[in-house]
Amino acid sequence: MIGVALSISSCSSSDDKPDAKSPSGSASVSTTPAPSQSSTSDDPQAADKHDVLEAYGHYWEEQVKAYSKASIEGTKLTKYATADALARAESDLMSLDKAGIVAKGKPVSDAEVTGINMDRKVPQATITDCLDVSKWTRVNRKTGKTVPPAKGQLKRYTTTVEAEKWGKQWMILKATLKARAC
Repeated sequence: MIGVALSISSCSSSDDKPDAKSPSGSASVSTTPAPSQSSTSDDPQAADKHDVLEAYGHYWEEQVKAYSKASIEGTKLTKYATADALARAESDLMSLDKAGIVAKGKPVSDAEVTGINMDRKVPQATITDCLDVSKWTRVNRKTGKTVPPAKGQLKRYTTTVEAEKWGKQWMILKATLKARAC
């Protein structure tokens, strides 16, 4: 998705928001906001929504690792992504590797769960994200020089994400980028 995101990084989003902290305390893509006081008490699905956003945050953390070296090796991306989401990331990584390009920095996410159904045999969730890729740039691996974005590329764009809960783990199935600013 970085190739797509960085080409759209061309179509990216950029609100300079502080990064969320992962459970280990290291900085991560800002996708796992804690539920607000009102949502925790008023929303019976607040914990499930938090869990899916946490998995989505890890999905982005692992993509950032993979795109920084143009390889899925040494990442846990397959723990959080499958189906179209994983295939797209792997395809992007092959393209980046072939072009000798890696990504530096990381995107900033402003994600929210816009739909969740925990009553299904396989629970499903939809996430809508305003992804800011302005600080996630493509760089020539050998020279370290920034590869300029395509003319007209957005720095912030909307993404719709489909996820399913497999056992105790939320999996990102598909991320659809919309070439419109958010």
